[in-house]
Amino acid sequence: MYKIVAEVVKVSDPRTIEGEDLHVRWPCPVYKVGDRMTFTINPATMMVMEETDKVCLSALSAIMPLIRGLIQGKAEDWDFIDKVSYYSCPDAERPVIFRLKRVPVEPPTPGKTRYGDPQKEICRS
Repeated sequence: MYKIVAEVVKVSDPRTIEGEDLHVRWPCPVYKVGDRMTFTINPATMMVMEETDKVCLSALSAIMPLIRGLIQGKAEDWDFIDKVSYYSCPDAERPVIFRLKRVPVEPPTPGKTRYGDPQKEICRS
């Protein structure tokens, strides 16, 4: 089981696509190099807000399909998920590049979250 840290390694200057006019005039206003988003599982996939600097919904939507597979651990031999170490947000004119780092963690205890045991809370009422 892993915690996934997505750290910004490059914030690109705007560039044209096939000579078309730019829609933006400056690099991404959300991220700077070194900013991070951190994800874990407890028992569902969640973002660790205490370890996350900023969140852009476009960047988040790009990484979410990868997160669950990266958190789980070893993939099948044919799967590419263990080989993914970088990803980009979908902004074609000024992409932000993230490095994905897997940090080993203890798996969560079944039925428990950091907020306690949800079954006991339900049964108490």
